[in-house]
Amino acid sequence: MLMYLTSWEESLVPGIRKKPDRAGIYPKARLCWKGYDFDILNELTDEGLVNAGGRSKSASFNAEGEAKALELLNAYGIEIDTSE
Repeated sequence: MLMYLTSWEESLVPGIRKKPDRAGIYPKARLCWKGYDFDILNELTDEGLVNAGGRSKSASFNAEGEAKALELLNAYGIEIDTSE
């Protein structure tokens, strides 16, 4: 949940805003900084919820990880505007 709350959306390819994909949606990824315990990040990566491998300073959520984070936030009564 905390990773999601401190995350942001970023274009997958710099400059992609000039040309949307086939559905008219600009491809984006949800990222957060890897300032969390690496054992936890490795566990979430092994479970297939995030991709925290490599030398990047950020981790990316996959669809299942983002859905799980939103489910947990909802369970704790934290409302997030996902309309953007």
